[in-house]
Amino acid sequence: MTRKLGDLSRLAMALVVGALFTACSAGPSDSEFVAACMNEGQGAASQLLDKELGVTRDAFCKCGAPIARSSLSSDGHRAMILDMQGKREEARSITSKMSDSEQEAALKVLGDMLEKCGGAAK
Repeated sequence: MTRKLGDLSRLAMALVVGALFTACSAGPSDSEFVAACMNEGQGAASQLLDKELGVTRDAFCKCGAPIARSSLSSDGHRAMILDMQGKREEARSITSKMSDSEQEAALKVLGDMLEKCGGAAK
């Protein structure tokens, strides 16, 4: 009986550690993406683009978060967030290690976001 409890305890501990590891390595959350996107939207160029597209920054960022998450690798997603946060050197360091297809996906995501979210707040 004591041995069974010990085995169960080790199994439970392994599951908890595994779950924590998975959660920590899953990449940035949508809320982190939205916060970075909102921050980027403070620039004059972003504000002009938002006005031209007829969107609010909040609606655009919330619409774009799941598109970026589902379309990019975790490295690509992290690099996009770092870039929006103004941490361009860190973002470049990540993207320089990405494959050509991952880098192309990052460019495609921007187009997809503009297409799908450009009128999200209308």
